[in-house]
Amino acid sequence: MAKDNAQIQRDKRAKEKALLDRIGAEKRTMIVSKALDHALQVLGQRHDFEEWQDTVSTFLINLAAAPTDESARFVNMSRPVFEVSEKQSRQLESFAREGVSN
Repeated sequence: MAKDNAQIQRDKRAKEKALLDRIGAEKRTMIVSKALDHALQVLGQRHDFEEWQDTVSTFLINLAAAPTDESARFVNMSRPVFEVSEKQSRQLESFAREGVSN
């Protein structure tokens, strides 16, 4: 007897829950700003990976699990100061209003 769509979905959720229970995780959604979401989507397209949330989540989990001396280098990374020119400022404002134009 073929399973109906509802049963297939229940089986899928049960399988996912079993996996999450096995690894001690919860299913959650990462909340990000639109700018971060767009930046990560661009990186995903550029480097040919679809699931950027999984990639970022895995990175953060591994970073949190790493010894302090290994994770410290990420905390102490230099953060360059960007000086935005008037032209760049206008371009950013235009992008915020209209999106990317190629």
